[in-house]
Amino acid sequence: MAKFLLYLPYSDFIDSYEHKALGAIPIGFAQAGFDTSMIVGVMRSPKFKKNKVKIYETGNLDDRYIPENGSSGMSIMPRLLNFFNFSEYKKVIKIMKKEKPDITMAYNNSTLTWLIFLRYKLYCKFKKIKTKMILKLDNDGTDLKNMEGMRIIAIKSYYKLLSSIFDAIITETSCGYYVFSELPGVKSKLRVIPNTVFDDFLSDNYGARRDKIIITVSRITPVKGIDKLIKSFNMVASKYPDWKLQIIGPINDREYFSMLMGIVRSCGLEERVIFTGEMSRTELIEIYNHASIFCLFSDHESFAISRLEAISMGLYVITTQAGCADDISKYGVHIMRENTPECGSKCIEDGIKAIESGTFHSNSIKIPSYKDIAMEIAGNIENNM
Repeated sequence: MAKFLLYLPYSDFIDSYEHKALGAIPIGFAQAGFDTSMIVGVMRSPKFKKNKVKIYETGNLDDRYIPENGSSGMSIMPRLLNFFNFSEYKKVIKIMKKEKPDITMAYNNSTLTWLIFLRYKLYCKFKKIKTKMILKLDNDGTDLKNMEGMRIIAIKSYYKLLSSIFDAIITETSCGYYVFSELPGVKSKLRVIPNTVFDDFLSDNYGARRDKIIITVSRITPVKGIDKLIKSFNMVASKYPDWKLQIIGPINDREYFSMLMGIVRSCGLEERVIFTGEMSRTELIEIYNHASIFCLFSDHESFAISRLEAISMGLYVITTQAGCADDISKYGVHIMRENTPECGSKCIEDGIKAIESGTFHSNSIKIPSYKDIAMEIAGNIENNM
């Protein structure tokens, strides 16, 4: 049986990750018949342990080694701590030597990732072990557009180094491909393989009865454009008094949330705009089953899994161009060309009319499962490397 190993550097793996790419990819490989294992910092998901995936823990978490402001940061000390983390290095190398995977994937990368994979690549060459190494990026390269000077020089050099080590570099969207392919040496290794949704969204069990509910599933933070969504809804609310807006997700920015509540009160929509907070998977599927329209008004996204979840559950989906929305246009999404309340209200009204008239029919094109994605990754590596 072929082996697959996923390395998640410094990850604090919680229950919700099972349904995201970093948890669903190994499950997809297991479903595809691979002997699958993964390396995490700490596994905190009892639910995930019930899957047919072997778990290795290094005990190292990202709060010590990754800058607090995420990928946009260039903080020297966390990256140095990361690079000189010999405990992580030794543990990961030991696990990789034990497993000897046919396909090894690093999810995104840390400062130490390249050294670990270079070391293991040399080991495989010496021992005559056949293996393919993949780097999966979880960003679309947006940050690179704003970098200049020594920062962009360092990033370009780093990705050129990565491309010399890994057999393939996977980006989630064609937009990411456009950005990363401009980096020296990367284009020949770059592949576009999108994420998808977990199996419980692909079971075709969504209900036929739809309520007059518009939803968004999002963290409450400015980049998600929820203020524009509320203003857009307000512009059509008086014409369609039976419709409500539900905003589902955790409050990450209290100041922004207070501002949103001010907009709701000033519009007199206290009874029609509902903040539900974060929902469990079961609760989320239930609301997808009864809502009619899904909106994503983000200014920036990496992939926007919630948008694909809504499509798979049969909703009328309105989205900004964020997260390379054109990539999923084949599923029949309605893309806003401008992220403004005026454009948003027009799209929402078009959606309401389509729902109420019965002219909207849900997506008929099959959305791939993570098993399909796993087979695509394996086949891509086998055929192109």
